[in-house]
Amino acid sequence: MLDIIYGVASFVIAAAAFWLGALKLFAKDKPFYMKLLVCAAGCFMLEQQLLLIDMWCGVHEVFSIGMLGILGCNYFLLSANYGTLDKVVDDGSSQNRTAKLLANIAPLCIALLCVNAFFIWKDKDIICALMWMLMLLPAIPASYFNLKHILLPNDACGFLHATRNCNISALILYVVMVAFVTCSAFDNSRLVGILSLLMSLSVFGITVSAIRGAKKWEI
Repeated sequence: MLDIIYGVASFVIAAAAFWLGALKLFAKDKPFYMKLLVCAAGCFMLEQQLLLIDMWCGVHEVFSIGMLGILGCNYFLLSANYGTLDKVVDDGSSQNRTAKLLANIAPLCIALLCVNAFFIWKDKDIICALMWMLMLLPAIPASYFNLKHILLPNDACGFLHATRNCNISALILYVVMVAFVTCSAFDNSRLVGILSLLMSLSVFGITVSAIRGAKKWEI
């Protein structure tokens, strides 16, 4: 019963994160960057919904199609920071070199946590271990851009100031997500439920930060 409570709470928070973001940010005059973050929340909401359905129906498969929601969420978070925005806020000047160097700490830490999760899952199910690594893979480069944009000095347009809390929330999500994957290999449903709830709260934090950041965004 406690599993269902955690599952329902996690889904409700994830759904609130997506629909709140969609209502506030899916408009022509809103930054595309923020819309990508809402899409990430949408993918995560689907993962939580499928997880809840499996739980409600008593399905305990090691591999679930809901895992793809994690993949989509991470890819949208990577897409938001990689490319155009990064080129705008990072002009390649020497003063940004330190920030870019320190930013490598994030992907290194996430990669080590992922490797740890892989070896824990490997002894239980090698296929599932490989699938989880595939789902988590985009979080590694995404974390680099998140931390880099936190450490870079503010740009003239204020993009970094508008996205700072989004990046902080995303980094928290990656850590909790890897912890969730790791603990899923053990028979500790309470801890998995708590981590699932924390993931949803992190996604909600991303959406709220995106809504607030959109007000600071200058075109």
